[in-house]
Amino acid sequence: MKTKLIAAALAASLVVTGAVQAREQARISADQVRTATLSSQSGPRGSSRAEIVVLIILALVTIAAIVSTASAGGGNYPMMIASDEALKTDIKRVGTSAHGFGIYEFRYKGHPQRIRGAMAQDVARLRPEAVSRHESGFLMVDYNLIDVTPALLD
Repeated sequence: MKTKLIAAALAASLVVTGAVQAREQARISADQVRTATLSSQSGPRGSSRAEIVVLIILALVTIAAIVSTASAGGGNYPMMIASDEALKTDIKRVGTSAHGFGIYEFRYKGHPQRIRGAMAQDVARLRPEAVSRHESGFLMVDYNLIDVTPALLD
Protein backbone atom coordinates (compact mmCIF):
# COMPACT_ATOMS: atom_id res chain seq x y z
CA MET A 1 0.00 0.00 0.00
CA LYS A 2 2.84 2.37 0.91
CA THR A 3 4.48 1.72 -2.47
CA LYS A 4 1.26 2.52 -4.32
CA LEU A 5 0.92 5.81 -2.43
CA ILE A 6 4.51 6.74 -3.27
CA ALA A 7 3.92 5.85 -6.93
CA ALA A 8 0.73 7.95 -6.99
CA ALA A 9 2.54 10.92 -5.43
CA LEU A 10 5.37 10.60 -7.95
CA ALA A 11 2.91 10.40 -10.83
CA ALA A 12 1.03 13.47 -9.58
CA SER A 13 4.25 15.45 -9.22
CA LEU A 14 5.26 14.54 -12.77
CA VAL A 15 1.90 15.74 -14.09
CA VAL A 16 2.21 19.05 -12.22
CA THR A 17 5.81 19.49 -13.36
CA GLY A 18 4.82 18.81 -16.96
CA ALA A 19 1.97 21.31 -16.81
CA VAL A 20 4.24 24.02 -15.38
CA GLN A 21 6.90 23.38 -18.00
CA ALA A 22 4.30 23.42 -20.76
CA ARG A 23 3.04 26.81 -19.56
CA GLU A 24 6.59 28.19 -19.49
CA GLN A 25 7.21 27.06 -23.04
CA ALA A 26 3.93 28.44 -24.40
CA ARG A 27 5.86 31.10 -26.31
CA ILE A 28 6.59 28.60 -29.05
CA SER A 29 3.87 28.51 -31.69
CA ALA A 30 2.17 25.26 -32.65
CA ASP A 31 3.71 25.48 -36.13
CA GLN A 32 7.23 25.77 -34.67
CA VAL A 33 6.59 22.73 -32.47
CA ARG A 34 5.31 20.68 -35.40
CA THR A 35 8.30 21.68 -37.52
CA ALA A 36 10.78 20.86 -34.74
CA THR A 37 9.25 17.57 -33.61
CA LEU A 38 7.61 15.91 -36.60
CA SER A 39 9.29 14.55 -39.70
CA SER A 40 7.82 15.60 -42.99
CA GLN A 41 6.78 12.09 -43.99
CA SER A 42 5.92 10.11 -40.85
CA GLY A 43 4.56 12.64 -38.36
CA PRO A 44 0.91 13.38 -37.66
CA ARG A 45 -0.40 16.47 -39.45
CA GLY A 46 -3.09 17.67 -37.06
CA SER A 47 -1.39 17.32 -33.68
CA SER A 48 -1.50 20.37 -31.47
CA ARG A 49 1.02 21.31 -28.79
CA ALA A 50 -1.51 20.34 -26.13
CA GLU A 51 -1.78 16.79 -27.53
CA ILE A 52 2.00 16.44 -27.55
CA VAL A 53 2.32 17.67 -23.96
CA VAL A 54 -0.46 15.34 -22.78
CA LEU A 55 1.16 12.36 -24.51
CA ILE A 56 4.57 13.16 -23.00
CA ILE A 57 3.06 13.52 -19.53
CA LEU A 58 1.24 10.21 -20.02
CA ALA A 59 4.52 8.55 -20.97
CA LEU A 60 6.34 9.97 -17.94
CA VAL A 61 3.59 8.93 -15.53
CA THR A 62 3.56 5.46 -17.06
CA ILE A 63 7.32 5.11 -16.75
CA ALA A 64 7.16 6.31 -13.12
CA ALA A 65 4.58 3.62 -12.42
CA ILE A 66 6.79 1.03 -14.12
CA VAL A 67 9.79 1.98 -12.02
CA SER A 68 7.70 1.94 -8.85
CA THR A 69 6.17 -1.45 -9.70
CA ALA A 70 9.51 -2.98 -10.66
CA SER A 71 11.23 -1.74 -7.50
CA ALA A 72 8.41 -3.21 -5.41
CA GLY A 73 9.07 -6.64 -6.91
CA GLY A 74 6.13 -6.42 -9.32
CA GLY A 75 6.76 -6.68 -13.02
CA ASN A 76 3.25 -6.15 -14.35
CA TYR A 77 4.08 -3.26 -16.64
CA PRO A 78 1.45 -1.06 -18.25
CA MET A 79 1.11 -2.21 -21.81
CA MET A 80 1.61 0.77 -24.13
CA ILE A 81 4.07 3.62 -23.65
CA ALA A 82 4.56 6.57 -26.00
CA SER A 83 7.94 5.86 -27.50
CA ASP A 84 8.01 7.74 -30.80
CA GLU A 85 11.33 9.27 -31.78
CA ALA A 86 9.55 12.56 -32.55
CA LEU A 87 8.72 12.98 -28.84
CA LYS A 88 12.34 12.58 -27.70
CA THR A 89 15.53 14.63 -27.60
CA ASP A 90 19.15 14.00 -26.60
CA ILE A 91 18.83 10.46 -27.95
CA LYS A 92 21.84 8.18 -27.51
CA ARG A 93 21.97 4.46 -28.29
CA VAL A 94 23.61 2.74 -25.32
CA GLY A 95 23.18 -0.92 -26.15
CA THR A 96 21.29 -3.77 -27.78
CA SER A 97 18.98 -6.24 -26.04
CA ALA A 98 19.40 -10.00 -26.38
CA HIS A 99 16.65 -10.03 -29.03
CA GLY A 100 18.26 -7.20 -31.02
CA PHE A 101 16.21 -4.18 -29.90
CA GLY A 102 18.13 -0.93 -29.55
CA ILE A 103 18.41 0.40 -26.00
CA TYR A 104 18.44 4.19 -25.82
CA GLU A 105 18.85 6.95 -23.27
CA PHE A 106 16.84 10.08 -24.00
CA ARG A 107 14.65 12.84 -22.59
CA TYR A 108 11.08 13.58 -23.62
CA LYS A 109 11.02 17.05 -25.19
CA GLY A 110 10.38 19.67 -22.53
CA HIS A 111 11.29 17.41 -19.58
CA PRO A 112 14.63 17.14 -17.76
CA GLN A 113 14.40 13.48 -16.68
CA ARG A 114 16.63 11.04 -18.58
CA ILE A 115 15.03 7.73 -19.46
CA ARG A 116 16.30 4.42 -20.77
CA GLY A 117 14.07 2.46 -23.12
CA ALA A 118 13.30 1.45 -26.68
CA MET A 119 12.58 3.51 -29.79
CA ALA A 120 9.24 2.72 -31.44
CA GLN A 121 10.71 3.00 -34.94
CA ASP A 122 13.35 0.33 -34.09
CA VAL A 123 10.82 -1.97 -32.45
CA ALA A 124 8.52 -1.68 -35.50
CA ARG A 125 11.25 -3.09 -37.76
CA LEU A 126 11.92 -6.15 -35.56
CA ARG A 127 8.51 -6.78 -33.99
CA PRO A 128 5.72 -4.75 -35.62
CA GLU A 129 3.02 -6.29 -33.41
CA ALA A 130 4.63 -4.58 -30.40
CA VAL A 131 3.98 -1.12 -31.89
CA SER A 132 0.72 0.75 -32.35
CA ARG A 133 -0.20 4.26 -33.37
CA HIS A 134 -1.92 6.53 -30.83
CA GLU A 135 -4.84 8.61 -32.13
CA SER A 136 -2.47 11.62 -32.08
CA GLY A 137 -0.35 9.83 -34.69
CA PHE A 138 2.62 9.03 -32.42
CA LEU A 139 3.93 5.48 -32.07
CA MET A 140 3.62 3.54 -28.81
CA VAL A 141 5.47 0.39 -27.69
CA ASP A 142 4.04 -2.56 -25.78
CA TYR A 143 6.98 -3.27 -23.48
CA ASN A 144 5.42 -6.61 -22.50
CA LEU A 145 6.31 -7.90 -25.98
CA ILE A 146 9.99 -6.92 -26.03
CA ASP A 147 13.01 -7.59 -23.84
CA VAL A 148 13.75 -3.95 -22.96
CA THR A 149 12.64 -2.57 -19.58
CA PRO A 150 12.09 1.20 -19.44
CA ALA A 151 13.66 3.07 -16.52
CA LEU A 152 14.00 6.60 -15.18
CA LEU A 153 17.71 7.43 -14.86
CA ASP A 154 17.51 10.65 -12.86
